[in-house]
Amino acid sequence: MKTLLIIAPGLNINRDCIFNILHENGEHLASHFCSNWTFAWGDLYAHRPERIEKWKERFGEFEVKYIDDTDITEEELVRRNKAWYESLPKKEQA
Repeated sequence: MKTLLIIAPGLNINRDCIFNILHENGEHLASHFCSNWTFAWGDLYAHRPERIEKWKERFGEFEVKYIDDTDITEEELVRRNKAWYESLPKKEQA
């Protein structure tokens, strides 16, 4: 089974904002300030061969989707991110 990496916020965000890519368990992997959603894919993933290699080593097979193309809501992803963060040893939460 492939690991899912999620880009949020989703599609059709046509304004400057920070896009994030997270593991499906809520772990934050990277952020990038983009002028709209069409750049987030390349800026966070496709044009970053060093990240692709690192994530292949770490996760094995994975796929990247915008949150709109998953059955996960932004609220659920935020909940997962908080749970992931709280599961870290206290020294890593800085």
